[in-house]
Amino acid sequence: MSLSQREHDVLLCIADGLVEKEIANKLKLAQGTVHSYVTSMKSKMNALTRAHAVAIYYREYPKWEKTKRKNKE
Repeated sequence: MSLSQREHDVLLCIADGLVEKEIANKLKLAQGTVHSYVTSMKSKMNALTRAHAVAIYYREYPKWEKTKRKNKE
């Protein structure tokens, strides 16, 4: 499972409790673009909701980071 850097950024904003409009302002993106990232991210993660995506991320985070580091080497 691999999220793009922007999907990762959006996911962390969601984890901080931000809504799409706030995420768009913070990341200097259009609100529709943020919505697209959220939809893509949820699909990649097989998450039903934004909260579910955050829960999956924090449960799987150590595994993803190890995979990410191995791919960079």
